[in-house]
Amino acid sequence: MPGDGHRRLVSCLLACALAAGACEARRSATPEERTSQAALNASLEQERPGLSLLRLQDFARRHADSSIAADTEQEMQRWRDLLRPAYLRARDLARRGEFDEAQAVLSDLALVPEEPEGRLAREFLAFEFHKLKASRLLVTGDTAGAGQAARALLAQPLGDQEMHAAQQLADVAALAELGARMTRTSAFQSAARTLQVFLHGFYADNGAYPERLSLDLPELSQMRDAGALRAIAAIESYAATTDTFSLIVVGHGGERLRLTQTGLGEVEPGPAVP
Repeated sequence: MPGDGHRRLVSCLLACALAAGACEARRSATPEERTSQAALNASLEQERPGLSLLRLQDFARRHADSSIAADTEQEMQRWRDLLRPAYLRARDLARRGEFDEAQAVLSDLALVPEEPEGRLAREFLAFEFHKLKASRLLVTGDTAGAGQAARALLAQPLGDQEMHAAQQLADVAALAELGARMTRTSAFQSAARTLQVFLHGFYADNGAYPERLSLDLPELSQMRDAGALRAIAAIESYAATTDTFSLIVVGHGGERLRLTQTGLGEVEPGPAVP
């Protein structure tokens, strides 16, 4: 079966033959057309070969009866030659995890689906791109991003096999996200208990709880350096009497625990701390 290169060669030869046959029927280009062509060529963006080719195709259609169309067709071939390198670069970007840039390049190529690279870009964006993104984010530990990519995949029009694969990926992403959330919760509770132990020790050494309490308290420096309080984003509403204390510890995801000298309990979630 002829490959893309063969089909492209045949297409180019046919276009050249048609252009040669049409030259005699085309009128001479007007000065205004020459000016418009020059402005168009100057405005084409090297990093967007798909859009550039699309604009040239539109110009050639609008001036099909003019000799300037032949010049435009030659310029179009120059931009066609940039499509394959752009597609390969987009695939490399996706492999490296630079998904936003990869998607921008692929979306540009998808503007010209009649070209082999445009067709490949559309097909890749329809399924494999989101699958690769979700899988890579799972491997790197970004479970929230993986879940979002899996949901984006499910929003695509998929066949039965692709839908099955997408559902499996979404299941794995959901489980991983749950596991990460449980790990964060455990670390947050552990940090809160570490702070509770510190306050009891402070009381034993000084006969009273500290008058003020914040994460930058000098007495907490050793625990901070060891990472024991890393899961705590802020301390709020600290109050102490002769033999009691109460405070709220806030996690980086907005989770909140009330901590007293007798234990700890959940508080209604508040806004996340930057």
